[in-house]
Amino acid sequence: MATPPALLYSARVETAPEAADLYDDYCVAEADDHCTIWVDVDRNIAVIECFYPNRPEAAHRLTAIEAFIKAKAPGAPCTGAVRELPVEDWAEVWKQFFHTEKVSARIWIKPSWESCAAAPSDIILEIDPGMSFGTGQHGTTRGCLQILDKLALGADKPTLVDIGCGSGILAIAAAKLGYQDILALDNDPDAVRIARENATHNGEFERIDFRVAALGDTALPKRYDVVVANILADVLIAHAGTLVATVATTQPARLVLSGILNSQAADVLAAFASLHFLPTEHLQINEWTTLCLKRK
Repeated sequence: MATPPALLYSARVETAPEAADLYDDYCVAEADDHCTIWVDVDRNIAVIECFYPNRPEAAHRLTAIEAFIKAKAPGAPCTGAVRELPVEDWAEVWKQFFHTEKVSARIWIKPSWESCAAAPSDIILEIDPGMSFGTGQHGTTRGCLQILDKLALGADKPTLVDIGCGSGILAIAAAKLGYQDILALDNDPDAVRIARENATHNGEFERIDFRVAALGDTALPKRYDVVVANILADVLIAHAGTLVATVATTQPARLVLSGILNSQAADVLAAFASLHFLPTEHLQINEWTTLCLKRK
């Protein structure tokens, strides 16, 4: 299991109280309990703060909060930053934030300190907060897991490549769902190291080939039935040609894309439509979009 870092990361935004109220209503409606919101009465400024185990998740959330305020409260002040917060007792702090959850029809995500009342046919992933992106709570990860769960229901188990694997959660879930010949890539050596540790902890190390590689910097050994890329919208668009060239030409091959703000989904769809890939599924979880595409 990955050794937890000694830092907590927060996405912190200072804005107008009215804008914070709108975001608070949104979080309540979406059952999103990551955020704390309070008002500095002396300055008449509201503070929105969301806590995460690693910088990428905090940076994702910061981008989403700023986009929400810009769209829903144009003209409101909006000053944001990702902060590092020292954690005195990591396990005790994160026991307040991370709990066992069922994130798809069959997949449960649990931290090591909790039990799980899953059915015999369900799949349990044990992932603790760590330095790599992906604990199952973020909307992008959850969207990918829901689609991978559905795609694995066929009689023939597909091959899969996970581009930008982070903590390894998607590749590990794919292994437990029965996918074959799984390749997981990330350009961060620390992420690949932690992903390998997580795969070992979940008993799937032998079924996944983890490699340090950047998107577009290395030729993949073959085309894959399922290509999943949970990265950022601008990176997906910039490397659209590389991604579609990685998808098998036989049906029902699929391309799963995430890391996309809802406001960016149209641009991503347009980029891949120009390469003859059209959506079969369009999920929105909180402010994040996950797309499943197939070749026209």
